[in-house]
Amino acid sequence: MQSALAALRQQLLLTKQCPGCYLENVNLIYASLSNGDLKGANLSGANLSSADLREADVSNAELVYTTLIGAYLIGTNLSDSNLSGAYLTGANLRGANLSRADLKGADLRETVLRNVIFNGANLTGANLSQADVIYASLERTDLRQANLAGADLIYANLRGADLRGANLSGANLSGADLSEADLREAMLPKAKLSNANLSRANLAEAILPKSSLIGADLTGASLTEAVLTKATLIGANLTDCNFVGATMPDGVEYQSGPVSLMSKR
Repeated sequence: MQSALAALRQQLLLTKQCPGCYLENVNLIYASLSNGDLKGANLSGANLSSADLREADVSNAELVYTTLIGAYLIGTNLSDSNLSGAYLTGANLRGANLSRADLKGADLRETVLRNVIFNGANLTGANLSQADVIYASLERTDLRQANLAGADLIYANLRGADLRGANLSGANLSGADLSEADLREAMLPKAKLSNANLSRANLAEAILPKSSLIGADLTGASLTEAVLTKATLIGANLTDCNFVGATMPDGVEYQSGPVSLMSKR
């Protein structure tokens, strides 16, 4: 078994071609695999730290608990792959395709995820704290209980995303599209949501103290029982917004009538 595994490893390193290969727990640190073909391969538990996988095809692959710390995954096709529990700290995935990928519990701290396509991916419980997610597409993505504290999500597409219970403390979501997103019980203290699109979003019981919602579109959004203490909503569109039971910026619970204090700190 070990000799066969060693032969497959050598084949991969020499040709960059090993679709469907069984490569569990293989050591591929610093491997040069740019433009390689690993679709359908089993790389679970493998160590690909600092490996070069730029523009490689790793779609439909098994990468469960695979180590990809500091790896170069720019433009890599990881669609439909299983990366649950994978370690990607500090990796560069700019422009990668992770559509429908399973990233449950994956460690994506401080990764570069700019322009990445996550549409339909599963990121429940994943750690994306301090990650660069600018312009990324996370439409209909499952981000329940994910850690996005301090992440940069400027102009990210989170339309219809499931962010229930997610930690977005201090995250920058300026200009992001969160329309129809589910943010129930999400943590958003000191989050930057200036000019964000939150139309028809569900923010029931969300925690938003000291958050900035300047110029945000909250048309038809639900903020029932949300906490908005010291939040800034100057210029926000609050048409048909539901504040029943919410704690308003002045610390007083909303009762009824027009929201006259929304332009005040």
